[in-house]
Amino acid sequence: MPSAKPTSSGVKRKHSAEVGRQAQSSKQVKKLKKTGDAKHATTKPAKAVVKTSAISQEEILELEEAIVESPTNYNEIVTLLGYVKDLSQEPEIAITAAVSLCRTFCRLMAKGKLSKRKGDSEDEVTVVLWLKERYKEYFAELCTSLDNEDPAVQNTALTLLMRLVKEEATHLKPPGEECFFPYDSFGKVIKALYLAENVDEPSKMEFVEKYVNEYDDIRYSFFMAIGNLAEEQQAQNPDKLVSAILNTVLSIENLPTAETDDIEDFYAITPPKSSKGKLPPIMQLSQHRKVVQDGWLSILKLPLTDEQCKQVLLAMTQRIVPSFTKPHLLMDFLTDSYNFGGSMSLLALNGLFQLISSKNLDYPNFYPKLYALLNRDLFHVRYRSRFFRLLDVFLGSTHLPAALIASFIKKMARLSLNAPPGAIVIVVPFMYNLFKKHRACTYMMHRVPSAGDLDEWRKNGYPDDPFDENEEDPLQTGAIDSCIWEIEMLMTHWHPNVATLCRIIKEQFTKEQYNLEDFLDHTYGSMFDAEANKNVKKPPVVEYDIPKRIFSRPEGIIQEEGENPLLDLWNFE
Repeated sequence: MPSAKPTSSGVKRKHSAEVGRQAQSSKQVKKLKKTGDAKHATTKPAKAVVKTSAISQEEILELEEAIVESPTNYNEIVTLLGYVKDLSQEPEIAITAAVSLCRTFCRLMAKGKLSKRKGDSEDEVTVVLWLKERYKEYFAELCTSLDNEDPAVQNTALTLLMRLVKEEATHLKPPGEECFFPYDSFGKVIKALYLAENVDEPSKMEFVEKYVNEYDDIRYSFFMAIGNLAEEQQAQNPDKLVSAILNTVLSIENLPTAETDDIEDFYAITPPKSSKGKLPPIMQLSQHRKVVQDGWLSILKLPLTDEQCKQVLLAMTQRIVPSFTKPHLLMDFLTDSYNFGGSMSLLALNGLFQLISSKNLDYPNFYPKLYALLNRDLFHVRYRSRFFRLLDVFLGSTHLPAALIASFIKKMARLSLNAPPGAIVIVVPFMYNLFKKHRACTYMMHRVPSAGDLDEWRKNGYPDDPFDENEEDPLQTGAIDSCIWEIEMLMTHWHPNVATLCRIIKEQFTKEQYNLEDFLDHTYGSMFDAEANKNVKKPPVVEYDIPKRIFSRPEGIIQEEGENPLLDLWNFE
Protein backbone atom coordinates (compact mmCIF):
# COMPACT_ATOMS: atom_id res chain seq x y z
CA MET A 1 0.00 0.00 0.00
CA PRO A 2 1.38 3.42 -0.84
CA SER A 3 2.24 5.64 2.06
CA ALA A 4 -0.09 8.55 2.82
CA LYS A 5 2.82 10.70 3.92
CA PRO A 6 4.48 12.96 1.34
CA THR A 7 7.99 12.08 0.34
CA SER A 8 10.94 14.22 1.30
CA SER A 9 11.39 15.43 -2.26
CA GLY A 10 7.68 16.32 -2.48
CA VAL A 11 7.93 18.41 0.69
CA LYS A 12 10.93 20.21 -0.71
CA ARG A 13 9.18 21.01 -3.98
CA LYS A 14 6.12 22.35 -2.13
CA HIS A 15 8.29 24.43 0.16
CA SER A 16 10.25 25.80 -2.79
CA ALA A 17 7.06 26.78 -4.61
CA GLU A 18 5.74 28.54 -1.51
CA VAL A 19 9.00 30.39 -1.02
CA GLY A 20 9.02 31.41 -4.67
CA ARG A 21 5.48 32.74 -4.48
CA GLN A 22 6.20 34.71 -1.34
CA ALA A 23 9.40 36.08 -2.86
CA GLN A 24 7.58 37.23 -5.95
CA SER A 25 4.90 38.92 -3.81
CA SER A 26 7.60 40.47 -1.64
CA LYS A 27 9.34 41.91 -4.69
CA GLN A 28 6.01 43.31 -5.91
CA VAL A 29 5.23 44.99 -2.58
CA LYS A 30 8.75 46.41 -2.41
CA LYS A 31 8.25 47.94 -5.83
CA LEU A 32 4.88 49.38 -4.77
CA LYS A 33 6.49 50.81 -1.64
CA LYS A 34 9.32 52.25 -3.72
CA THR A 35 6.82 54.13 -5.88
CA GLY A 36 4.93 55.37 -2.81
CA ASP A 37 1.66 53.57 -3.58
CA ALA A 38 1.71 50.60 -1.22
CA LYS A 39 1.43 52.69 1.93
CA HIS A 40 -2.02 53.78 0.72
CA ALA A 41 -3.18 50.25 -0.12
CA THR A 42 -4.99 49.64 3.15
CA THR A 43 -5.97 53.22 3.99
CA LYS A 44 -7.08 55.23 0.98
CA PRO A 45 -6.69 55.01 -2.80
CA ALA A 46 -3.60 56.41 -4.34
CA LYS A 47 -4.24 59.55 -6.31
CA ALA A 48 -3.52 58.92 -9.95
CA VAL A 49 -1.53 61.74 -11.48
CA VAL A 50 -3.16 63.21 -14.57
CA LYS A 51 -0.89 62.50 -17.51
CA THR A 52 -0.33 65.31 -19.95
CA SER A 53 2.45 63.80 -22.06
CA ALA A 54 1.43 62.34 -25.41
CA ILE A 55 0.98 58.59 -25.64
CA SER A 56 -0.20 56.45 -28.51
CA GLN A 57 -2.95 53.86 -28.39
CA GLU A 58 -0.39 51.16 -29.18
CA GLU A 59 1.60 52.10 -26.10
CA ILE A 60 -1.56 51.87 -23.98
CA LEU A 61 -2.16 48.36 -25.27
CA GLU A 62 1.44 47.46 -24.43
CA LEU A 63 0.92 48.71 -20.87
CA GLU A 64 -2.21 46.57 -20.63
CA GLU A 65 -0.33 43.43 -21.65
CA ALA A 66 2.51 44.23 -19.30
CA ILE A 67 0.15 44.60 -16.33
CA VAL A 68 -1.50 41.25 -16.98
CA GLU A 69 1.77 39.42 -17.66
CA SER A 70 3.62 40.32 -14.48
CA PRO A 71 2.59 41.66 -11.05
CA THR A 72 5.72 43.78 -11.08
CA ASN A 73 3.96 46.05 -13.58
CA TYR A 74 0.88 46.73 -11.47
CA ASN A 75 1.97 50.33 -10.98
CA GLU A 76 1.14 50.92 -14.63
CA ILE A 77 -2.50 50.78 -13.55
CA VAL A 78 -1.96 54.15 -11.89
CA THR A 79 -0.46 55.40 -15.15
CA LEU A 80 -3.53 54.37 -17.14
CA LEU A 81 -5.81 55.87 -14.50
CA GLY A 82 -4.06 59.15 -15.01
CA TYR A 83 -4.89 59.06 -18.72
CA VAL A 84 -8.52 58.18 -17.93
CA LYS A 85 -8.80 61.27 -15.74
CA ASP A 86 -7.41 63.39 -18.58
CA LEU A 87 -10.73 63.11 -20.41
CA SER A 88 -11.16 66.83 -21.04
CA GLN A 89 -7.72 67.23 -22.65
CA GLU A 90 -7.28 63.99 -24.62
CA PRO A 91 -10.71 62.32 -24.99
CA GLU A 92 -9.58 59.66 -27.47
CA ILE A 93 -6.61 58.62 -25.33
CA ALA A 94 -8.79 58.67 -22.21
CA ILE A 95 -11.40 56.41 -23.79
CA THR A 96 -8.72 54.02 -25.03
CA ALA A 97 -7.15 53.91 -21.55
CA ALA A 98 -10.59 53.30 -19.98
CA VAL A 99 -11.32 50.40 -22.31
CA SER A 100 -7.83 49.00 -21.73
CA LEU A 101 -8.24 49.20 -17.95
CA CYS A 102 -11.62 47.47 -18.21
CA ARG A 103 -10.04 44.54 -20.00
CA THR A 104 -7.16 44.57 -17.52
CA PHE A 105 -9.36 44.36 -14.45
CA CYS A 106 -11.57 41.73 -16.08
CA ARG A 107 -8.52 39.55 -16.75
CA LEU A 108 -7.17 40.12 -13.25
CA MET A 109 -10.55 39.16 -11.78
CA ALA A 110 -10.59 36.02 -13.91
CA LYS A 111 -7.15 35.10 -12.54
CA GLY A 112 -8.32 35.68 -8.98
CA LYS A 113 -5.96 38.59 -8.38
CA LEU A 114 -8.69 40.69 -6.73
CA SER A 115 -9.78 37.99 -4.30
CA LYS A 116 -8.19 36.89 -1.07
CA ARG A 117 -7.25 33.24 -0.78
CA LYS A 118 -6.48 31.02 2.12
CA GLY A 119 -2.80 30.82 2.85
CA ASP A 120 -1.95 34.22 1.32
CA SER A 121 0.94 35.96 2.95
CA GLU A 122 0.70 39.46 4.37
CA ASP A 123 2.39 40.87 1.28
CA GLU A 124 -0.04 39.11 -1.04
CA VAL A 125 -3.01 40.44 0.95
CA THR A 126 -1.53 43.93 0.67
CA VAL A 127 -1.33 43.58 -3.11
CA VAL A 128 -4.94 42.39 -3.32
CA LEU A 129 -6.15 45.31 -1.22
CA TRP A 130 -4.15 47.72 -3.35
CA LEU A 131 -5.68 46.32 -6.54
CA LYS A 132 -9.15 46.62 -5.07
CA GLU A 133 -8.55 50.26 -4.22
CA ARG A 134 -7.39 50.94 -7.77
CA TYR A 135 -10.43 49.10 -9.10
CA LYS A 136 -12.79 51.21 -6.94
CA GLU A 137 -11.03 54.35 -8.12
CA TYR A 138 -11.42 53.30 -11.74
CA PHE A 139 -15.09 52.36 -11.21
CA ALA A 140 -15.79 55.75 -9.62
CA GLU A 141 -14.09 57.52 -12.52
CA LEU A 142 -16.34 55.71 -14.99
CA CYS A 143 -19.40 56.73 -12.97
CA THR A 144 -18.20 60.34 -13.13
CA SER A 145 -17.79 60.01 -16.91
CA LEU A 146 -21.53 59.32 -17.22
CA ASP A 147 -22.06 63.05 -16.64
CA ASN A 148 -19.80 63.99 -19.56
CA GLU A 149 -21.31 66.25 -22.19
CA ASP A 150 -20.29 63.92 -25.02
CA PRO A 151 -22.94 61.18 -25.60
CA ALA A 152 -20.24 58.89 -27.01
CA VAL A 153 -18.30 59.09 -23.73
CA GLN A 154 -21.50 58.42 -21.76
CA ASN A 155 -22.31 55.37 -23.85
CA THR A 156 -18.78 53.98 -23.56
CA ALA A 157 -18.66 54.50 -19.81
CA LEU A 158 -22.03 52.82 -19.30
CA THR A 159 -21.03 49.85 -21.45
CA LEU A 160 -17.78 49.41 -19.50
CA LEU A 161 -19.58 49.67 -16.17
CA MET A 162 -22.09 47.02 -17.13
CA ARG A 163 -19.24 44.77 -18.30
CA LEU A 164 -17.54 45.18 -14.93
CA VAL A 165 -20.79 44.37 -13.13
CA LYS A 166 -21.01 41.15 -15.10
CA GLU A 167 -17.39 40.22 -14.34
CA GLU A 168 -17.87 40.94 -10.64
CA ALA A 169 -20.85 38.59 -10.55
CA THR A 170 -18.75 35.88 -12.17
CA HIS A 171 -15.37 36.20 -10.47
CA LEU A 172 -15.86 38.08 -7.19
CA LYS A 173 -18.34 35.72 -5.55
CA PRO A 174 -18.13 35.57 -1.76
CA PRO A 175 -17.12 32.17 -0.40
CA GLY A 176 -20.03 29.77 -0.32
CA GLU A 177 -22.28 31.76 -2.71
CA GLU A 178 -23.00 30.03 -5.99
CA CYS A 179 -25.34 32.74 -7.31
CA PHE A 180 -24.06 36.29 -6.72
CA PHE A 181 -24.98 39.73 -8.04
CA PRO A 182 -22.95 42.88 -7.18
CA TYR A 183 -25.84 45.02 -5.94
CA ASP A 184 -23.51 47.67 -4.49
CA SER A 185 -21.66 48.29 -7.76
CA PHE A 186 -24.84 48.23 -9.83
CA GLY A 187 -26.49 50.65 -7.39
CA LYS A 188 -23.62 53.10 -7.95
CA VAL A 189 -24.17 52.86 -11.70
CA ILE A 190 -27.90 53.61 -11.39
CA LYS A 191 -27.29 56.49 -9.00
CA ALA A 192 -24.67 58.04 -11.27
CA LEU A 193 -26.91 57.55 -14.32
CA TYR A 194 -29.96 59.25 -12.81
CA LEU A 195 -28.16 62.03 -10.96
CA ALA A 196 -26.11 62.99 -14.02
CA GLU A 197 -27.31 66.29 -15.43
CA ASN A 198 -25.99 65.70 -18.95
CA VAL A 199 -27.61 62.31 -19.55
CA ASP A 200 -30.75 62.91 -21.60
CA GLU A 201 -34.01 60.98 -21.48
CA PRO A 202 -33.41 58.90 -24.65
CA SER A 203 -30.15 57.56 -23.18
CA LYS A 204 -31.94 56.34 -20.07
CA MET A 205 -34.67 54.80 -22.20
CA GLU A 206 -32.01 53.03 -24.24
CA PHE A 207 -30.53 51.60 -21.03
CA VAL A 208 -33.96 50.29 -20.05
CA GLU A 209 -34.53 48.72 -23.47
CA LYS A 210 -31.06 47.18 -23.65
CA TYR A 211 -30.73 45.80 -20.13
CA VAL A 212 -33.82 46.14 -17.93
CA ASN A 213 -36.33 44.84 -20.47
CA GLU A 214 -34.08 41.99 -21.52
CA TYR A 215 -32.70 40.50 -18.30
CA ASP A 216 -34.52 39.43 -15.15
CA ASP A 217 -31.54 39.92 -12.82
CA ILE A 218 -30.99 43.47 -14.11
CA ARG A 219 -34.67 44.33 -13.65
CA TYR A 220 -34.60 42.91 -10.12
CA SER A 221 -31.50 44.93 -9.19
CA PHE A 222 -32.78 48.01 -11.04
CA PHE A 223 -35.95 48.27 -8.92
CA MET A 224 -33.91 47.65 -5.80
CA ALA A 225 -31.50 50.46 -6.73
CA ILE A 226 -34.31 52.83 -7.81
CA GLY A 227 -36.13 52.24 -4.53
CA ASN A 228 -33.00 53.07 -2.54
CA LEU A 229 -32.33 56.15 -4.68
CA ALA A 230 -35.92 57.39 -4.26
CA GLU A 231 -35.70 57.05 -0.48
CA GLU A 232 -32.38 58.93 -0.41
CA GLN A 233 -33.71 61.82 -2.50
CA GLN A 234 -37.13 62.28 -0.84
CA ALA A 235 -36.13 65.25 1.29
CA GLN A 236 -34.34 67.07 -1.56
CA ASN A 237 -37.43 67.50 -3.78
CA PRO A 238 -35.62 66.66 -7.05
CA ASP A 239 -38.17 67.43 -9.76
CA LYS A 240 -35.92 66.37 -12.64
CA LEU A 241 -34.96 63.13 -10.92
CA VAL A 242 -38.58 62.24 -10.16
CA SER A 243 -39.54 62.81 -13.79
CA ALA A 244 -36.63 60.69 -15.06
CA ILE A 245 -37.37 57.82 -12.68
CA LEU A 246 -41.08 57.83 -13.42
CA ASN A 247 -40.70 57.96 -17.20
CA THR A 248 -38.22 55.09 -17.33
CA VAL A 249 -40.05 52.90 -14.83
CA LEU A 250 -43.31 53.32 -16.74
CA SER A 251 -41.54 52.24 -19.94
CA ILE A 252 -40.45 48.86 -18.53
CA GLU A 253 -42.29 46.13 -20.38
CA ASN A 254 -41.44 42.80 -18.74
CA LEU A 255 -42.79 43.44 -15.25
CA PRO A 256 -43.34 40.18 -13.36
CA THR A 257 -46.90 39.09 -12.60
CA ALA A 258 -48.53 35.99 -11.16
CA GLU A 259 -48.75 34.55 -14.71
CA THR A 260 -45.06 35.13 -15.51
CA ASP A 261 -43.05 32.09 -16.50
CA ASP A 262 -39.93 31.03 -14.67
CA ILE A 263 -37.18 33.56 -14.06
CA GLU A 264 -34.50 32.44 -16.48
CA ASP A 265 -33.07 35.36 -18.48
CA PHE A 266 -29.90 36.52 -16.73
CA TYR A 267 -27.20 38.99 -17.66
CA ALA A 268 -24.70 38.61 -14.85
CA ILE A 269 -25.56 35.81 -12.45
CA THR A 270 -24.88 32.14 -13.06
CA PRO A 271 -27.80 29.89 -12.07
CA PRO A 272 -26.92 27.14 -9.59
CA LYS A 273 -25.99 23.84 -11.22
CA SER A 274 -28.19 21.86 -8.88
CA SER A 275 -31.93 22.53 -8.71
CA LYS A 276 -32.15 21.03 -5.24
CA GLY A 277 -32.63 23.28 -2.24
CA LYS A 278 -34.05 26.76 -1.99
CA LEU A 279 -33.38 29.13 -4.86
CA PRO A 280 -31.72 32.49 -4.14
CA PRO A 281 -34.13 35.49 -3.98
CA ILE A 282 -33.01 36.83 -7.36
CA MET A 283 -34.34 33.65 -8.99
CA GLN A 284 -37.75 33.58 -7.21
CA LEU A 285 -40.79 35.07 -8.93
CA SER A 286 -42.35 36.12 -5.63
CA GLN A 287 -39.20 38.05 -4.68
CA HIS A 288 -39.12 39.76 -8.07
CA ARG A 289 -42.70 40.97 -7.57
CA LYS A 290 -41.89 42.09 -4.04
CA VAL A 291 -38.89 44.13 -5.23
CA VAL A 292 -41.04 45.78 -7.92
CA GLN A 293 -43.65 46.51 -5.27
CA ASP A 294 -41.12 48.07 -2.87
CA GLY A 295 -39.64 50.13 -5.70
CA TRP A 296 -43.04 51.52 -6.70
CA LEU A 297 -43.98 52.31 -3.11
CA SER A 298 -40.74 54.29 -2.74
CA ILE A 299 -41.47 56.18 -5.96
CA LEU A 300 -45.01 57.03 -4.85
CA LYS A 301 -43.59 58.63 -1.72
CA LEU A 302 -41.77 61.20 -3.86
CA PRO A 303 -43.37 64.65 -4.40
CA LEU A 304 -45.29 63.86 -7.60
CA THR A 305 -47.00 66.58 -9.60
CA ASP A 306 -50.61 66.26 -10.76
CA GLU A 307 -49.52 65.23 -14.24
CA GLN A 308 -47.16 62.60 -12.84
CA CYS A 309 -49.93 61.21 -10.66
CA LYS A 310 -52.11 60.95 -13.74
CA GLN A 311 -49.33 59.05 -15.52
CA VAL A 312 -49.22 56.56 -12.66
CA LEU A 313 -53.00 56.21 -12.54
CA LEU A 314 -53.19 55.55 -16.29
CA ALA A 315 -50.80 52.60 -15.86
CA MET A 316 -52.25 51.41 -12.57
CA THR A 317 -54.55 48.55 -13.57
CA GLN A 318 -52.62 47.15 -16.53
CA ARG A 319 -49.02 47.42 -15.34
CA ILE A 320 -48.65 48.26 -11.65
CA VAL A 321 -51.35 46.32 -9.76
CA PRO A 322 -50.61 42.93 -11.43
CA SER A 323 -46.97 43.13 -10.28
CA PHE A 324 -47.81 43.71 -6.62
CA THR A 325 -47.93 40.83 -4.17
CA LYS A 326 -50.00 43.02 -1.83
CA PRO A 327 -52.12 45.37 -3.99
CA HIS A 328 -53.93 46.74 -0.94
CA LEU A 329 -50.78 48.79 -0.24
CA LEU A 330 -51.91 51.04 -3.11
CA MET A 331 -55.19 51.83 -1.37
CA ASP A 332 -53.95 55.04 0.27
CA PHE A 333 -52.59 56.44 -2.99
CA LEU A 334 -55.76 55.57 -4.90
CA THR A 335 -58.01 56.94 -2.18
CA ASP A 336 -56.15 60.23 -2.01
CA SER A 337 -56.29 60.51 -5.81
CA TYR A 338 -60.00 59.70 -5.84
CA ASN A 339 -60.72 62.33 -3.20
CA PHE A 340 -58.67 64.91 -5.09
CA GLY A 341 -61.50 65.56 -7.51
CA GLY A 342 -61.63 66.42 -11.18
CA SER A 343 -59.91 64.27 -13.77
CA MET A 344 -57.69 62.79 -11.06
CA SER A 345 -60.72 61.11 -9.54
CA LEU A 346 -61.77 59.76 -12.92
CA LEU A 347 -58.38 58.12 -13.43
CA ALA A 348 -58.31 56.65 -9.92
CA LEU A 349 -61.69 55.00 -10.42
CA ASN A 350 -60.45 51.99 -12.37
CA GLY A 351 -57.70 51.01 -9.94
CA LEU A 352 -59.95 51.57 -6.96
CA PHE A 353 -62.74 49.45 -8.39
CA GLN A 354 -60.29 46.67 -9.29
CA LEU A 355 -59.10 46.46 -5.70
CA ILE A 356 -62.69 46.46 -4.44
CA SER A 357 -63.92 43.79 -6.86
CA SER A 358 -60.91 41.44 -7.03
CA LYS A 359 -59.19 41.96 -3.67
CA ASN A 360 -62.33 42.37 -1.53
CA LEU A 361 -61.21 45.72 -0.19
CA ASP A 362 -63.89 47.86 1.41
CA TYR A 363 -64.26 51.46 0.30
CA PRO A 364 -67.16 53.23 2.03
CA ASN A 365 -69.48 55.48 0.05
CA PHE A 366 -68.12 54.38 -3.31
CA TYR A 367 -71.30 55.03 -5.27
CA PRO A 368 -72.08 58.38 -3.60
CA LYS A 369 -68.62 59.61 -4.56
CA LEU A 370 -69.07 58.18 -8.04
CA TYR A 371 -72.37 60.03 -8.28
CA ALA A 372 -70.63 63.25 -7.22
CA LEU A 373 -68.32 63.00 -10.25
CA LEU A 374 -71.28 63.57 -12.56
CA ASN A 375 -71.11 67.31 -13.17
CA ARG A 376 -70.96 69.75 -16.06
CA ASP A 377 -67.18 69.59 -16.28
CA LEU A 378 -67.30 65.85 -16.94
CA PHE A 379 -68.57 66.37 -20.49
CA HIS A 380 -65.61 68.58 -21.39
CA VAL A 381 -62.60 66.69 -19.98
CA ARG A 382 -60.34 64.56 -22.15
CA TYR A 383 -61.02 61.45 -20.04
CA ARG A 384 -64.79 61.60 -20.69
CA SER A 385 -64.88 58.38 -22.74
CA ARG A 386 -62.74 56.57 -20.16
CA PHE A 387 -65.17 57.54 -17.41
CA PHE A 388 -68.21 56.23 -19.27
CA ARG A 389 -66.44 52.96 -19.99
CA LEU A 390 -65.86 52.54 -16.27
CA LEU A 391 -69.34 53.76 -15.36
CA ASP A 392 -70.77 51.09 -17.63
CA VAL A 393 -68.89 48.49 -15.58
CA PHE A 394 -69.85 49.99 -12.22
CA LEU A 395 -73.58 50.14 -13.03
CA GLY A 396 -73.70 46.84 -14.89
CA SER A 397 -74.76 44.68 -11.95
CA THR A 398 -78.47 43.87 -11.88
CA HIS A 399 -78.30 43.63 -8.07
CA LEU A 400 -77.94 47.39 -7.64
CA PRO A 401 -80.99 49.23 -6.23
CA ALA A 402 -83.36 50.74 -8.79
CA ALA A 403 -83.30 54.05 -6.90
CA LEU A 404 -79.53 54.20 -7.34
CA ILE A 405 -79.70 53.55 -11.09
CA ALA A 406 -82.56 56.05 -11.47
CA SER A 407 -80.43 58.76 -9.84
CA PHE A 408 -77.63 58.23 -12.35
CA ILE A 409 -80.07 58.22 -15.27
CA LYS A 410 -81.81 61.39 -14.09
CA LYS A 411 -78.55 63.20 -13.32
CA MET A 412 -77.16 62.42 -16.79
CA ALA A 413 -80.42 63.55 -18.42
CA ARG A 414 -80.34 66.83 -16.50
CA LEU A 415 -76.72 67.50 -17.40
CA SER A 416 -77.43 66.75 -21.06
CA LEU A 417 -79.50 69.94 -21.34
CA ASN A 418 -76.30 72.00 -21.30
CA ALA A 419 -73.90 69.39 -22.72
CA PRO A 420 -72.19 69.56 -26.12
CA PRO A 421 -73.58 67.32 -28.88
CA GLY A 422 -70.60 64.96 -28.66
CA ALA A 423 -71.48 64.22 -25.03
CA ILE A 424 -75.22 63.86 -25.59
CA VAL A 425 -74.70 61.12 -28.16
CA ILE A 426 -72.88 59.17 -25.42
CA VAL A 427 -75.49 59.71 -22.73
CA VAL A 428 -78.56 58.61 -24.71
CA PRO A 429 -77.31 55.11 -25.70
CA PHE A 430 -75.90 54.74 -22.20
CA MET A 431 -79.33 55.45 -20.71
CA TYR A 432 -80.91 53.03 -23.18
CA ASN A 433 -78.61 50.22 -21.97
CA LEU A 434 -79.40 51.02 -18.33
CA PHE A 435 -83.13 50.85 -19.00
CA LYS A 436 -82.66 47.45 -20.65
CA LYS A 437 -80.68 46.07 -17.69
CA HIS A 438 -82.83 47.63 -14.95
CA ARG A 439 -86.46 47.26 -15.95
CA ALA A 440 -87.69 48.78 -12.71
CA CYS A 441 -86.50 52.19 -13.96
CA THR A 442 -88.54 52.12 -17.16
CA TYR A 443 -91.44 53.89 -15.38
CA MET A 444 -89.36 57.05 -15.73
CA MET A 445 -89.96 56.98 -19.49
CA HIS A 446 -93.77 56.81 -19.53
CA ARG A 447 -95.03 58.23 -16.29
CA VAL A 448 -98.44 59.55 -17.53
CA PRO A 449 -100.44 61.69 -15.07
CA SER A 450 -103.99 60.75 -14.22
CA ALA A 451 -107.04 62.91 -15.07
CA GLY A 452 -107.21 64.17 -11.49
CA ASP A 453 -103.55 65.19 -11.62
CA LEU A 454 -104.13 67.09 -14.85
CA ASP A 455 -107.06 69.00 -13.36
CA GLU A 456 -105.03 69.87 -10.31
CA TRP A 457 -102.12 71.01 -12.44
CA ARG A 458 -104.40 73.26 -14.50
CA LYS A 459 -105.63 74.95 -11.34
CA ASN A 460 -102.44 75.16 -9.30
CA GLY A 461 -99.72 74.90 -11.93
CA TYR A 462 -97.27 72.15 -12.64
CA PRO A 463 -95.65 70.64 -9.55
CA ASP A 464 -91.92 70.69 -8.94
CA ASP A 465 -89.79 67.85 -10.20
CA PRO A 466 -89.43 65.37 -7.31
CA PHE A 467 -85.77 64.92 -8.28
CA ASP A 468 -83.41 66.81 -5.96
CA GLU A 469 -80.25 67.51 -7.94
CA ASN A 470 -78.49 68.92 -4.86
CA GLU A 471 -78.83 65.68 -2.88
CA GLU A 472 -75.45 63.91 -2.56
CA ASP A 473 -76.83 60.47 -1.66
CA PRO A 474 -78.07 58.79 -4.87
CA LEU A 475 -80.54 56.70 -2.86
CA GLN A 476 -82.29 59.82 -1.53
CA THR A 477 -82.64 61.99 -4.66
CA GLY A 478 -86.22 60.94 -5.49
CA ALA A 479 -85.26 60.27 -9.11
CA ILE A 480 -87.25 57.04 -9.20
CA ASP A 481 -90.44 59.12 -8.79
CA SER A 482 -89.49 61.54 -11.55
CA CYS A 483 -89.39 61.24 -15.33
CA ILE A 484 -86.86 62.01 -18.04
CA TRP A 485 -88.57 65.04 -19.53
CA GLU A 486 -85.11 66.33 -20.41
CA ILE A 487 -84.82 63.75 -23.20
CA GLU A 488 -88.18 64.92 -24.53
CA MET A 489 -86.73 68.40 -24.85
CA LEU A 490 -83.61 67.09 -26.56
CA MET A 491 -85.75 65.55 -29.29
CA THR A 492 -85.96 69.08 -30.70
CA HIS A 493 -82.23 69.70 -30.38
CA TRP A 494 -80.68 72.02 -32.96
CA HIS A 495 -78.33 69.27 -34.12
CA PRO A 496 -80.33 66.82 -36.26
CA ASN A 497 -78.23 63.79 -35.29
CA VAL A 498 -78.79 64.45 -31.59
CA ALA A 499 -82.52 64.92 -32.06
CA THR A 500 -82.79 61.70 -34.06
CA LEU A 501 -80.81 59.72 -31.50
CA CYS A 502 -82.94 60.96 -28.59
CA ARG A 503 -86.06 59.60 -30.25
CA ILE A 504 -84.91 56.01 -29.57
CA ILE A 505 -86.12 56.47 -26.00
CA LYS A 506 -89.62 57.04 -27.35
CA GLU A 507 -89.64 53.99 -29.60
CA GLN A 508 -89.96 50.33 -28.72
CA PHE A 509 -86.88 48.82 -27.14
CA THR A 510 -86.32 46.12 -29.74
CA LYS A 511 -82.53 46.44 -29.73
CA GLU A 512 -80.80 44.42 -27.02
CA GLN A 513 -78.22 47.12 -26.30
CA TYR A 514 -76.01 49.65 -28.00
CA ASN A 515 -72.27 49.27 -28.33
CA LEU A 516 -70.93 52.29 -26.46
CA GLU A 517 -67.63 52.18 -28.33
CA ASP A 518 -69.49 53.49 -31.39
CA PHE A 519 -70.39 56.70 -29.54
CA LEU A 520 -67.59 57.39 -27.04
CA ASP A 521 -65.18 59.21 -29.33
CA HIS A 522 -67.57 61.72 -30.87
CA THR A 523 -66.56 65.39 -30.66
CA TYR A 524 -67.50 68.63 -32.38
CA GLY A 525 -64.76 67.94 -34.90
CA SER A 526 -65.85 64.40 -35.73
CA MET A 527 -69.51 65.40 -36.04
CA PHE A 528 -68.62 68.35 -38.27
CA ASP A 529 -66.47 66.13 -40.50
CA ALA A 530 -69.32 63.64 -40.77
CA GLU A 531 -71.70 66.38 -41.91
CA ALA A 532 -69.18 67.99 -44.26
CA ASN A 533 -68.27 64.71 -45.96
CA LYS A 534 -71.84 63.41 -46.19
CA ASN A 535 -73.16 62.69 -49.66
CA VAL A 536 -75.95 65.19 -50.33
CA LYS A 537 -78.63 63.76 -52.61
CA LYS A 538 -80.67 66.98 -52.84
CA PRO A 539 -79.01 70.41 -52.65
CA PRO A 540 -80.24 72.46 -49.69
CA VAL A 541 -82.28 75.61 -50.23
CA VAL A 542 -80.23 78.76 -49.68
CA GLU A 543 -81.02 82.50 -49.82
CA TYR A 544 -79.91 83.85 -53.17
CA ASP A 545 -80.11 87.48 -52.07
CA ILE A 546 -77.52 88.26 -49.40
CA PRO A 547 -79.16 90.49 -46.74
CA LYS A 548 -77.47 93.60 -45.51
CA ARG A 549 -78.79 93.22 -41.96
CA ILE A 550 -79.89 90.35 -39.75
CA PHE A 551 -82.27 92.53 -37.72
CA SER A 552 -84.34 95.32 -39.28
CA ARG A 553 -86.12 98.25 -37.68
CA PRO A 554 -89.91 98.13 -37.82
CA GLU A 555 -91.43 100.16 -40.63
CA GLY A 556 -92.78 103.59 -39.70
CA ILE A 557 -90.50 103.93 -36.67
CA ILE A 558 -87.57 106.27 -37.00
CA GLN A 559 -84.67 105.62 -34.71
CA GLU A 560 -81.45 107.49 -34.61
CA GLU A 561 -78.14 105.71 -34.96
CA GLY A 562 -76.91 104.33 -31.64
CA GLU A 563 -80.33 104.05 -29.97
CA ASN A 564 -80.51 100.29 -30.55
CA PRO A 565 -77.02 98.77 -30.16
CA LEU A 566 -78.22 95.30 -31.24
CA LEU A 567 -79.40 96.56 -34.65
CA ASP A 568 -76.27 98.58 -35.15
CA LEU A 569 -74.07 95.64 -34.25
CA TRP A 570 -75.41 93.33 -36.97
CA ASN A 571 -74.61 95.61 -39.86
CA PHE A 572 -72.88 94.06 -42.87
CA GLU A 573 -72.78 97.15 -45.06
